[in-house]
Amino acid sequence: MKIVILENIRSAYNVGNIIRTADALGWQVRLSGYTPSPVDNKKVIKTSLGAEETVGIRQFDSTADAMNEAKKNNCIIIAAEITPEAITLSEFSKKNISDVAVVFGNEVDGVLSPTLKTVDHVVYVPMKGIKESINVGQTSAIFMRALS
Repeated sequence: MKIVILENIRSAYNVGNIIRTADALGWQVRLSGYTPSPVDNKKVIKTSLGAEETVGIRQFDSTADAMNEAKKNNCIIIAAEITPEAITLSEFSKKNISDVAVVFGNEVDGVLSPTLKTVDHVVYVPMKGIKESINVGQTSAIFMRALS
């Protein structure tokens, strides 16, 4: 099982984009916190272009609850975040783990500190340009493709 967990994502357009990518690559989506849902947000529906109908999507009040569900399905939990202890995505993808859940955090604040303390791994996409990070939609696409 492959799951994307979206923690407090602000942009409905980012959520819709991630749902479309999940559909293309066979991932499921878990929404937590105040992440917009296709159930009640027309912008998510507009951007996901019908993928919200075929992707397994569940809403959770907390990221911890979403991660617990993933753990019950034998998923290794990773956070997509840049920290001093983090490893690169290419290093992690060499582990060939079949059941994985990736937590993506808020566009400004990233993955919350309490979440980072409970994941199995922290993984990041190395940047070659001058910017430290890229949009959560692009980052999630890179992770989903690399781990598919």
